[in-house]
Amino acid sequence: MSATLPVTVDDYRELARGRLPRFLFDYLDGGAGTEQTLAVNTMDWARLRLRQRALIDVGGIDTSTQLFGASLALPVAFAPIGLAGMMARRG
Repeated sequence: MSATLPVTVDDYRELARGRLPRFLFDYLDGGAGTEQTLAVNTMDWARLRLRQRALIDVGGIDTSTQLFGASLALPVAFAPIGLAGMMARRG
């Protein structure tokens, strides 16, 4: 890991391991039961490949969408999660 700033997902994971109480890190890092869903999700993410495209015109890209009847300029949403209040104030 970089001495000053985290760079990779694993860097952030190790920072979290060092900062969070163990029970909370284990909750966030692990999966429930036999962790089958966690394993499948991890494999799915590993199959994704991002294609870097530099110097393309993004002036005309429209990221807006409709979600639950509301117009959103940038469609980012978070689902409710357990113990959110332990990870951020007013979680």
